[in-house]
Amino acid sequence: MAESIRTDSIALINSVIYPMAYPGRSQAIFARGGVIEALGTDKEILAKCDTKTVVLDMKGRYIMPGFTDTHNHLLAAGRSLETLDLSDARSIDEMIGKGRHFLAENAISADGWFFARGWDQNRMAEKRFPNRFDLDLISSEIPLFFERSCGHIAALNTKALEILKIGAGFRISGGIINSDEKGEPNGVVSEAAVNWVRMNIPEHSAETLRHWYDLATEKMIRYGITSVQTDDLEMVGRTQGVFDLYESMEEEEKMPLRIAQQWHLRDEGELAAFIENGNNKRGGRYFRSGPLKIHVDGTLGARTAALREEYSDDPGNRGVYAHSQGELNRLVQRAQEAGMQVAFYAIGDGAIKRCLNAVETANGATGSRIAHRIVHCQVGGADLYSRMAALGVMADIQPAFVTSDWPIVISRLNTERARWSYAWKSLINSGIPVGAGSDAPTEPLNPFVGIRAAILRQDLNNEPEHGWMPSQCLDRVEAFSMYTSGGANICGELSWHGTLEPGKAADMVAFMEDPFIVTENELLDIETGLTVVDGKIRYIK
Repeated sequence: MAESIRTDSIALINSVIYPMAYPGRSQAIFARGGVIEALGTDKEILAKCDTKTVVLDMKGRYIMPGFTDTHNHLLAAGRSLETLDLSDARSIDEMIGKGRHFLAENAISADGWFFARGWDQNRMAEKRFPNRFDLDLISSEIPLFFERSCGHIAALNTKALEILKIGAGFRISGGIINSDEKGEPNGVVSEAAVNWVRMNIPEHSAETLRHWYDLATEKMIRYGITSVQTDDLEMVGRTQGVFDLYESMEEEEKMPLRIAQQWHLRDEGELAAFIENGNNKRGGRYFRSGPLKIHVDGTLGARTAALREEYSDDPGNRGVYAHSQGELNRLVQRAQEAGMQVAFYAIGDGAIKRCLNAVETANGATGSRIAHRIVHCQVGGADLYSRMAALGVMADIQPAFVTSDWPIVISRLNTERARWSYAWKSLINSGIPVGAGSDAPTEPLNPFVGIRAAILRQDLNNEPEHGWMPSQCLDRVEAFSMYTSGGANICGELSWHGTLEPGKAADMVAFMEDPFIVTENELLDIETGLTVVDGKIRYIK
């Protein structure tokens, strides 16, 4: 059934509007049917209103395009809001104590799992990964799944290993199952093995998924996020389950922002079936099927990011590749033939090189070209950036990563490679389109955390003093652009949102303070007064 023509209208007047587009500031804005028709003075906009127009006097508040979060894990972010946070644990003993306390205060169902996230061995006294024996001290009866802050490494207790039937000799392609000297799994899994565990944990109920969805989306609209791309397949377990969740939420008019799904499919066969069933073309007004997500490597913190040269603090180790070059080439070519963008997960310069090789091969084989993107894109180089620009490959960065990673980068990479890491100014100066996201729950959903990090390149303790590699600091316009026009651009949506211009979606956010005037640290405390998506008020203070 075709959607009926909308005649609802909304006008915001007496405001300061930063449209993030030419000709710049305005005073008022008018939209009809979810589409912006005009920006101008209060007088000009009021002249367009009729008796049914919702007119809001903004009392001088500051309006911008709604934020786009280019990459997160929406359901995992929702779950994280009510599960154990281990980010402040400074020892394994403290982690064990927090786990015991949480179990004492929170009931776990008979067949339920105990989830926690956020530990980082680099911040803990022991400087090692927690293992099954550590987690068994929390519980030997309830299965435990404790994820590292990056989400690429996890620790399982003995009960979890038994339920999943992970024993001696167990293997996962592209994954690592750590073992003790006897060859028995010690509970530490990484890369593709973590994804396998997520997808083999008993399915969560529809009610549980909806609950996590509600928690995350409510938080997002309060932060002014109006569009998001999310990877939820590992949480849901089945492609159809993802469609069932989001399409039902849209049908029930319970989708307060625009959501696109990134598909982390397991292999070529799964991708072929996905495309043949037309799943890459599915979508409505608020939910749509998004890009193919391909994990190419791991993380710097775990020394699994794939590098062209060995780690400076781990001779002989160049990281882990999730796919051979041949496998990657075939996946990209199949996606490109179907008109499907690829969002490569790549952190190391070796992984980025492999991504560019695959794009180059697909372009030659298909005779076509799609603007693919590299998510994270952390360890770069002048030659890689030149190739990215030439191939039209975009960068999807997570600025908040620098606040947690800066203390380890030089030791992992040495000074020369470090200066090409998290090199956002260099990406922009190379002519590469850049957008930004949170990767929540790895980092907070709040876009201002990333914006502050992009400008200052400091952690929340204002360290290092002048910012890490300060030549790569962005100015405020560049930082905000990554979350507005830049984010929409790399998601392939700039033609209809990301800036406030006539003909584009009425997706906007109003702040109580001027985001271009407050100090960088004050950005974290800016309050959202109003969030509008598709011309409809989704949040109002």
